[in-house]
Amino acid sequence: MTLPDYITDHLDKPFAWGTNDCVLFAVGWLEKATGRDYLSRFRPWNNAREAVAKVDALGGLEAMFDAHLARIRPSYAVDGDIALIDRTVYLFSGPNIVSVGPDGLVFINRMEAKCAWHY
Repeated sequence: MTLPDYITDHLDKPFAWGTNDCVLFAVGWLEKATGRDYLSRFRPWNNAREAVAKVDALGGLEAMFDAHLARIRPSYAVDGDIALIDRTVYLFSGPNIVSVGPDGLVFINRMEAKCAWHY
């Protein structure tokens, strides 16, 4: 599966804790791209409180990504790399970064990314 196919498959899927949230969207791509399972021992979660507790058990999102991926300058990011803004995880895609919003995917300018990781 390509990144455009993965993004297209998620276009109209609404946000849902534990099935289609920002972490699972981004990590889902990483798992497809690398074949590595990053979160199986921390799944499932069903609400914001459970998600925060499980992410905190990993030391936070930055620590989780630092442990498994190479931190890079956002300007060096390529399609499929990870961005983090205010506890929301995004994927780099062309001129944008993309994450899950209430009614489907949300695209914002990639220049908004302040930190990034390459898989």
